[in-house]
Amino acid sequence: MFVQNEKYPDLVCVRAVKPLDDLRVHVVFTDGSAREIDLDPYLRGPIFEPIRRNRKLFVSVYVDPDSETLTWPNGADIDPDVLYYDGNPPWADADAPAEPSAMQTPVAAVSAAR
Repeated sequence: MFVQNEKYPDLVCVRAVKPLDDLRVHVVFTDGSAREIDLDPYLRGPIFEPIRRNRKLFVSVYVDPDSETLTWPNGADIDPDVLYYDGNPPWADADAPAEPSAMQTPVAAVSAAR
């Protein structure tokens, strides 16, 4: 069961996918919107490399009926929110320095306070 909250956007999932040329797909979302998406930036890492290298595997993409997102037979999938809201792929932020949260105090501040 999903709980709606007006502070957060609606949960939008994938209804249909059609592979196109290169690493592009045509995606229809559950809100009725559709767009062509270049998946090249998202297909990084060990689980996605076979999809990048093998056209036959790439075109075997389907919409998983439970997760309602792009899925491949090797178990790879892409979060529908990333596709819908044009989010960065997870690996893109991996090298960025993490900002301390409001609950964290930098070590230097703790040492200086003593």
